[in-house]
Amino acid sequence: MKNTKKKKNNVVKVFFVSLLKSILFIIVLLLVGFASYKVSYIILSDNGGNIGTSRGDISDIIEEAQTDEISKNLIYVCNGDKIVSLMLEICNTQTNNMDYITIPARTEFTIPTTMYQKLCTVNEEIPQIVRIGKLKTYFKNNEDAFGYGELIIEKMLGVKISYYTVLDYETFKSHYRKKKVIVRFTQDVDAATATPGLDGTVPTSQVTSVTERIAIASSTYISQLRDISGDQEKIAEYIKEQYQRIDSNLTVYNKIGYIECYENMNVEYFHYWGIPGTFTGKVFSVDTKASRTFLNKLIDNKKSYTRSHRRALETPSPNNKRTNRKSSKGLSIVVLNGSQIGGLAARTQTKLNLDGFSVKKIGDYTNEVLMQTRIIVKEEGVGKDLAKYFNNPVVMTGDVQEGFDIEIILGTADAGEF
Repeated sequence: MKNTKKKKNNVVKVFFVSLLKSILFIIVLLLVGFASYKVSYIILSDNGGNIGTSRGDISDIIEEAQTDEISKNLIYVCNGDKIVSLMLEICNTQTNNMDYITIPARTEFTIPTTMYQKLCTVNEEIPQIVRIGKLKTYFKNNEDAFGYGELIIEKMLGVKISYYTVLDYETFKSHYRKKKVIVRFTQDVDAATATPGLDGTVPTSQVTSVTERIAIASSTYISQLRDISGDQEKIAEYIKEQYQRIDSNLTVYNKIGYIECYENMNVEYFHYWGIPGTFTGKVFSVDTKASRTFLNKLIDNKKSYTRSHRRALETPSPNNKRTNRKSSKGLSIVVLNGSQIGGLAARTQTKLNLDGFSVKKIGDYTNEVLMQTRIIVKEEGVGKDLAKYFNNPVVMTGDVQEGFDIEIILGTADAGEF
């Protein structure tokens, strides 16, 4: 009996000794693997060691680096705890095209319920309606803010983002300047509230225009990029220098994989866009469906840009044709007060008539209280010269009151304009 018990104890002892040895072996393997990874990371990342930039070394790096054929880089511009601007950079290594799409920092987005429930496990106090410019205040550290922010913006735009980059505000100001542009896009219409046409048909979509301030490269930055154009060594050194001043979840090693593309790019052909959406007062809402269509059109583009985009900064209309501006002067205008703020329609009429427009009638709009002013025109291309009188109005083509060419429905955002 004692021998049997002793044998059992020996078996148990041998089992645990073997198990302990196995665990120690696995730990050693993990430590060796981790050490190898850290050594490689220190050598290849922007935080350690110098990457060789001789002609031979550059060729080896380009050959080995793994990069996406079409990368989507989300650029955060930060000033302290605030995100003051965002851009989506689309680098196409097939066409050598570079597109920059500005996303207003005042954008608000309602996180889908399933995604929101998962984010609440990270921070239970995060709101479901997030302000993009406040992402850093929703998370405990910047890495979480930028990483989870990337996932939120992916959902908002409907495209997969490759990586993110964080610029400080001073660097951004030295590279870019802001320009006011008109963004046009096709927007779905709510059939329940849409006005039927003369034939009784309810429209399902409309062309919408919105004024946005987008980032475009400054002359100084263009000159800087032009100086290194076509030289792999200079481009590699430039990328390394830039990555010492920014944060990114893409290593400098992989970024250098884009050197061939950068070498063949013409900085004069970089394109700059605004994102489809609308302002309600000072809050911007991205039109998710229109944005997905627009961005996929850029991503799927197989043609290389061959001209400057600096003089043509508008999101294309559905038929890729630019709408000619036409004067609204001489056309019959009706102004309706949708703000419930007394006297706003009368003050608007006085101002517009003094400036040469023809407001024949004013009245009240009783369907709902509007925040954002709408300028509805019968003929596409009309009404653009009226937009400057209002705070980011929506200009759309649609049906107006009989006997008029333009119908302006005032929103509360313009209460202090007149």
